[in-house]
Amino acid sequence: MKKFGLFLSLLMVLLLFGCAKSAAAPETQAAEPMETTEPAMSTQPENAEAGETQLPESSPQRDSNFVRVSDFIPNITVDLRYATGDNFTGEVIYSFQDAYLRYGTVKKLMEVSRVLSQQGLYLKIWDAFRPYSAQWKLWEVCPDSTYVSNPETGSSSHCRGRSVDVTLVDSQGQELEMPSQYDDFSALADRDYSDCSAEAAQNAMLLQEAMERFGFTGYQKEWWHFSDTDEYPVDESFDPALISTWYADCQEFISLRAEPSTQAESLTRIPAKEEMTLLGWNGEFALVDYQGQQGYVLGTYIQPLCLPTGNRMLS
Repeated sequence: MKKFGLFLSLLMVLLLFGCAKSAAAPETQAAEPMETTEPAMSTQPENAEAGETQLPESSPQRDSNFVRVSDFIPNITVDLRYATGDNFTGEVIYSFQDAYLRYGTVKKLMEVSRVLSQQGLYLKIWDAFRPYSAQWKLWEVCPDSTYVSNPETGSSSHCRGRSVDVTLVDSQGQELEMPSQYDDFSALADRDYSDCSAEAAQNAMLLQEAMERFGFTGYQKEWWHFSDTDEYPVDESFDPALISTWYADCQEFISLRAEPSTQAESLTRIPAKEEMTLLGWNGEFALVDYQGQQGYVLGTYIQPLCLPTGNRMLS
């Protein structure tokens, strides 16, 4: 009996030890799969939900966007003649001082500047983007389509932000000799170059070859005028004179649209109180830049944070 009792005691100990070991095993085995499978777990439901509630990221700078040339070509000289009375009209045609072009056009101009700088030469801009209203002013003074595009035809490449009037300067900012002065409406201004000095002809050809190499074409009657070979539409909204900081005056968000219409594609959402840069107006819609993305918002849902000096409040 004693042996039998001892045997039962040993059996119970073994059974208890085995049960304890079996109970502990699932914890250890469960922990291992969690460590190896957790990184592979799908987060798609989480992202899908976030996609519905979070605002999409802004897209990269588009070629059609208007940008300030000096932001991308710091060594460029800007002397906008139509911002002063120092032009063939003797009048101020527009009030802004910075040159603006399409981003796609500026990228090409950057390449021109890079090549010229290797020779110790730099670009000087006399005219770039020209507001539609400014084109009308020029046409009223000089209704000659040889030198000024008729705004009714919609052919003005300056109003498209793809044309620039330029010359060359040296490292001291001095203009190189060219066939004529700017806005010279005589035969001296054309690209014949046979009626000017050899130095002027050489400089004009140097400028022309650099511009054509990177995707510009010159106007035959004006050695200074070059247009991007890529097309952009005439823009009647953008006006550098109106550039200022505004904010979204709404409860939740406003839509940034591709066109000035409530039916147009929504590019992104601008949350309440978020700041944006006003670029111009198109009827009841404002053309704005929000985090590098340009589009239209309803003007009734934005308010000015600050306005350009001397600019009046817009209604």
